[in-house]
Amino acid sequence: MRRLALPEGWEPKRLKAVRFGFINLAGRVVSHSRQVIIRLSTSHPAYQVMLEVRRRMKALWVAASKDTALGVGPP
Repeated sequence: MRRLALPEGWEPKRLKAVRFGFINLAGRVVSHSRQVIIRLSTSHPAYQVMLEVRRRMKALWVAASKDTALGVGPP
């Protein structure tokens, strides 16, 4: 997953470093209309990294769904 989803420079990091890089972020978890939303400051350095990881994971989901014809959208 590190090679496929994380941006360049994050591949050699250990799971603990990845966890601290993403989990220990200042933010707010909001529950609204049966959705859980994580609100982060756009000025935080990890914000752009999280957007890139999400984009890559969505691309992997789309590629896998084309191969298996799941017929469901990305998370």
